[in-house]
Amino acid sequence: MIATAETREQRLYWPGMWTWTLVRFVHVTGAAVWLGIQVTLLVLVPALRRQLPPDQVREVVRRSGRSLAIVGGGALLMIAASGIALARHESSAKAHPGVVGLKEAIFVAMIVLLGGHAYVRGRNARLAASALMLVLTLAAILAGAWLTQS
Repeated sequence: MIATAETREQRLYWPGMWTWTLVRFVHVTGAAVWLGIQVTLLVLVPALRRQLPPDQVREVVRRSGRSLAIVGGGALLMIAASGIALARHESSAKAHPGVVGLKEAIFVAMIVLLGGHAYVRGRNARLAASALMLVLTLAAILAGAWLTQS
């Protein structure tokens, strides 16, 4: 719906508004998907370990992990692309470059942990990497929420 008004300042809607609304939507959706995958695995893997023999657990986790990796990779691309755009556009990001830098560092750390997680052997090391990725994800979301308030 396009509202009509005599002057530009009186308009309720203008096309450029939707561009940044869409970019923010992509960013938040990517973060929600990424967090959702982590929480799903946090709940799913221990339940599988209690219910199934170790060989079946490995097979289920491996198969589901591959599928979730595709979705998670897409979510991380969404977060990265929209995050770069928002960092260049949003006034709060320009006013608080340290917070933006923190979010960028967290993102890089998560990518490194994700890559390391695939190659690390041992249940405890993978668990530690997963827990740290979850904490970093929540820290990035908190930093983003703080940016929206400033």
